[in-house]
Amino acid sequence: MLHTIATANQSTIDPKLISAQDAVLFWQNGVIIACQNNPILNAILQNSQNCYVLDNDINARGLGELIDSRVKIINMRQVVDLTVNYFPQMNWE
Repeated sequence: MLHTIATANQSTIDPKLISAQDAVLFWQNGVIIACQNNPILNAILQNSQNCYVLDNDINARGLGELIDSRVKIINMRQVVDLTVNYFPQMNWE
């Protein structure tokens, strides 16, 4: 499953629903969660090492230096690949 996180509202995200086989994509305002020292990010990473963040959304918010090094920065073409490789999708808003 591909979990797309498009919100910075951490109260709407339940890391227990993310498994080791899943991938997580942080985009839109969700890139804020991919920043260093974020407890919800740490909980997600305990469940899945397949975490990604969209480069355009990082740059638009000026967060490049704050993204946790355990999260892989990808471009839109790679996002398309994620959607092909992980099905179904769950959007967290």
